[in-house]
Amino acid sequence: MAQRTPSLGQAQAQASAIPSPATLRSRTTATTTSQRTTATATTTAKPNGPKGPASASATQKTATKERAPSIRLAKLLLWVFLVHVGAIYLFTRGFLLSRSVLDSKSECSNTNMDESIFTDHRLDSSNRCWYPQQYKKAVVIVIDALRFDFVVPHHDLPDDEQEPYYLNKLPVIHKLLEEQPDNTLVYQFVADPPTTTLQRLKALTTGTLPTIIDAGSNFASSALKEDNWLAQFESSRGQDRILFMGDDTWTGLFPSVLSTNNSHAFPSLDTHDLDTLDNGVIKALGPALEDPSKWDLLIAHFLGVDHCGHTYGPNDPHMAVKLEQMNDQLEKVLASVSDDTLVVIMGDHGMNGHGDHGGDSDDEVEAGMVIYSKRKLIDASLLDQFSLGDTLRYTKPVGGNVYRTVQQIDLVPTLSLLLGLPIPFNNLGSVIPELFLSAKDPKNAIRDLLRATRLNAAQVATYFESYMELHPTSDIALAVEMEFGELFERAETFMRELGQDPKAKTEDLATALKLYSEYLRTSLSSCKRIWAHFDVPLMAAGGGVLLASCFCLLLHITIYRAVGMPPSLERFLAGGTLLGIALARHLKPLLLKIETVQESSLGLVDIMIFSMSTFSIAGFLLCLALNAKSFAKKESWNVFRLIRWPPLSGFLACLFIFVNCLIFASNSYIVHESTFIIGFLQTFGVIGLLFSLRVPDKAARIKAVILVLSFMTMTRVLSTSTVCREEQGDLCSPTFYASAQQSVPSQWSLVMLVGSGAITPYLIRRLLSSSKSMNGIALLWVDYGLRIGIILGTLYAVLDFEGSKSDGTRAATTGNNANAFEPLLGGMSAGGQYLWIKTTLVRIAFGFALIIGPAAWWTNPLCMDIQTVEEPVAIDGGNRKPSGSSSTAPATQRKIYILGYANAFGASYYMALTMMFLFVILTQKPLGTIVLSVGLAQISCLVELVDIWRDADFAVWQQGVIARIQAETQASVENSDGIAAAVSIQSAAQAEQAKAPTLNLLLPTVVLSLMGNLFFFATGHQATLSSIQWLSAFIGVPTLNYFFSPILVIVNTLGPFILCAMALPLVVLWQMPPKANKLGIVVLFPELTRLCLMMMMHQSLVLVANMFFTGGMFRRHLMVWKVFAPRFMLQASALLMMDLVLVTVTVLVVLSRVIREVSTVLSIRVV
Repeated sequence: MAQRTPSLGQAQAQASAIPSPATLRSRTTATTTSQRTTATATTTAKPNGPKGPASASATQKTATKERAPSIRLAKLLLWVFLVHVGAIYLFTRGFLLSRSVLDSKSECSNTNMDESIFTDHRLDSSNRCWYPQQYKKAVVIVIDALRFDFVVPHHDLPDDEQEPYYLNKLPVIHKLLEEQPDNTLVYQFVADPPTTTLQRLKALTTGTLPTIIDAGSNFASSALKEDNWLAQFESSRGQDRILFMGDDTWTGLFPSVLSTNNSHAFPSLDTHDLDTLDNGVIKALGPALEDPSKWDLLIAHFLGVDHCGHTYGPNDPHMAVKLEQMNDQLEKVLASVSDDTLVVIMGDHGMNGHGDHGGDSDDEVEAGMVIYSKRKLIDASLLDQFSLGDTLRYTKPVGGNVYRTVQQIDLVPTLSLLLGLPIPFNNLGSVIPELFLSAKDPKNAIRDLLRATRLNAAQVATYFESYMELHPTSDIALAVEMEFGELFERAETFMRELGQDPKAKTEDLATALKLYSEYLRTSLSSCKRIWAHFDVPLMAAGGGVLLASCFCLLLHITIYRAVGMPPSLERFLAGGTLLGIALARHLKPLLLKIETVQESSLGLVDIMIFSMSTFSIAGFLLCLALNAKSFAKKESWNVFRLIRWPPLSGFLACLFIFVNCLIFASNSYIVHESTFIIGFLQTFGVIGLLFSLRVPDKAARIKAVILVLSFMTMTRVLSTSTVCREEQGDLCSPTFYASAQQSVPSQWSLVMLVGSGAITPYLIRRLLSSSKSMNGIALLWVDYGLRIGIILGTLYAVLDFEGSKSDGTRAATTGNNANAFEPLLGGMSAGGQYLWIKTTLVRIAFGFALIIGPAAWWTNPLCMDIQTVEEPVAIDGGNRKPSGSSSTAPATQRKIYILGYANAFGASYYMALTMMFLFVILTQKPLGTIVLSVGLAQISCLVELVDIWRDADFAVWQQGVIARIQAETQASVENSDGIAAAVSIQSAAQAEQAKAPTLNLLLPTVVLSLMGNLFFFATGHQATLSSIQWLSAFIGVPTLNYFFSPILVIVNTLGPFILCAMALPLVVLWQMPPKANKLGIVVLFPELTRLCLMMMMHQSLVLVANMFFTGGMFRRHLMVWKVFAPRFMLQASALLMMDLVLVTVTVLVVLSRVIREVSTVLSIRVV
């Protein structure tokens, strides 16, 4: 590094004063016992301090100047961050587009089909809509997250196994299946991902397919503008005929339909609260059932089962309690309805083994649905009579029985026609056949079903016609022409041939029915495959901007070599940005002339973002071209010297980046990504072991080997903490939670958490003590602030676990066996009277991490101390005395020891990192806290290793300098022997060229980035929506808070990336003494600039590869929404978060404060 490498002239002048690397790096005279950790200054014993007013003023001016490098660096990183934001926005607009929504509405007066072809002679009522009304009233009961296996009976369980808490808890449905099979229909209700409540409600009311980007709006629903059966019902019967109670997501979607007077909406996002919403629904449901004259449509949405799954998992005593409560309410509903009322009981989605949802695993998409009427619903023999069994889908055996399976959107046309409403215009679902085989008139049942199916098919065909008019060159338009459009024409042609014969054969009617059903199935399958319109020009624009930014970063790292953003570069970037804004409006007409762009949804905002990013990048390249000679070193034009990589470390870093990018070339690679990350880090450990074995100094070599082995061991330990994806199957065994069916921590993880809380501060103290840096803020923070924060966080985790366990045990057992502390512990669960205790504890811990610790650190961030020691002065021959001394007083001199001097930058920065560490672990599950504690130790091992290898490199270089000086001296003495002199000089040159095994900064930067991925997977996360730990939103917040709760979820999810980004400067700062040159300057920011840009470039290249494979090659892949799209969202989020942390926390706050304080105290200038 620059400040460790003096010039050759300086080395020649001080050849005799270079006994060791530490001596060159120490300031003035170093102590013999701790040369790298303390510095000494010898002064005459005087009562006054060494600094006067003039010195203080100079120090203040110097401190003011030191803000410039950090601000310049922050400006450069901010520009990169903004370009990344623009690139990701453009790509996301093209890749995660919402589907095109048509504003058209279906009308009763227009059935969208040719009535002259086939007219049912029985459907001649003048006041009918599309189909005669079959039921006057309907009751829709939504039990959120009601998984299919929760509904059906299970009588085939082994006698020696305990029955899961979620099975056989709805006996009312089992009783209906046994006693009233013709009045009860049970379906496996298959949802389309993403399986979040808002998207499911949209699908259940409009019959449309959601897009994955809609999942982000699950927490802030806006009014639904599409045609839906709820709005059609309100238009037909009146607003006052709809009564709603439950999840407030409904009122957000239908504010004009669900009137305030007839709605009882409750907040829905407090997943800790299992009872408040359900109790409110129960309170409103009772009076409504007693007086059905006040409503024609009753909707009740219960949330307790879903919240129980999120909080405790499905296999928990709480789940049994909630399902039994739902069973009681269903009994009341079924007993109170009249014969003309249709009852629909359904789940909007399921839940996985941990009680979460959002993805597309079987457990998440397979909900249950029960349809019941007191009058006969179906004659099962008709399905076989009309040979319809082949067109229907059935489940695998569940509980010993087989059930029908239908799509959730199939409920939309079914319910619409049964209630005498038109099918919503955008619907893609198919009518459920069983409900249109009228048991009252079996003779005409096939005609009823055929008319309903034909109406359904005509509505879907009309939707596609309108869509093609709006998007004539879209993929859906192509699919209509090439795949399924002719199927509808074929069915209509068959119907024309069949004519209006009321005596048409049943076989012919069944054939027509199958043709329409085939059309509906094929069209839905094609739409699911296409999913949404990909805007390729926008995707290309986003990927191109991101790739160009990577090229700029590479040029800045290798050629430009400036500190941050110099004024000349700043002017070029600002000029390019302003030019992009000015030309954006004029670029749109030009771009629209390109054929591939004409079908794009490119808007003015998109063009402005693209032009700003493009012209600012062009400004960067122009600045580089105009100032190449002044900013580039001569050897930089040589490609191999430009990067200056030692062969092995440079190759290894490039290999890691290349393979990391190739992970996105296969969905299987993404599924098993954590295994690749572990392989990368263990490979680094093996290569690092080889580096360490070649370190010259024996003590340093032993220490380096121990650190490498510790690094590899910790990697292996972290790999044992896993949460499995569905696709991993038997290749993964989950260990993060207590079991695969629970989302609560295990007891052993709590025991380990207590041990981790005791060990972590101790290890941090040992680490700082090794560099004599356990002074100042370190004493207060490590021994008190950090320790108290960890203890409080541990108490919160234990009380949270014990409270939930006590509550669940109490709910499932009798009071005779209750523990004396169970009332207190149970009261700490959601809604408990003692909840404030654990909430207060964790809030105090957050206060230490975010307020008390940072305030104390900001006041005095240094970990240095000064010790003054009076030592006797050696007198030559015992005769000479110091001047001014008395004849009787012993001769002494004062020595000032600066403890922690050699790690002045690193120790202070490390303290700030531990404060962020405390904040992040407070948002984690217990095992996640342990993982990050091990992760902090692993980061410490990495920076210690880099320091040892850097010292070894310096030592070998120093030996080469000494050998060259000796050779030149010998050559001057032995000038008579030219051959000997030439040989000596040549050997000295070779010695100078020799380099010890070392690492270029790119390799530790890449390793640190990969460690962020490792910590992410080890803290219980995966690149799936269902693995998001939503319960972290309620840590320290008893009820959902729309400001703090999202922050907690973000920190919980992206905390590992935050820690690794913030730890990055330690690669340069750790054990880097503030040794100034003759001008009083310490050179740090060139390496810090390169370090930050390297991490940004690595993450950007990974995202570019993700964009290329996900949006380019695999956007029609079967797993695009299940595997590729969630991984893209994770990488984009990680990149932006790391960029933001580097700009704000790392550079503007922590690094700036550390540099300024060290500069002020030691009167140096850091550039």
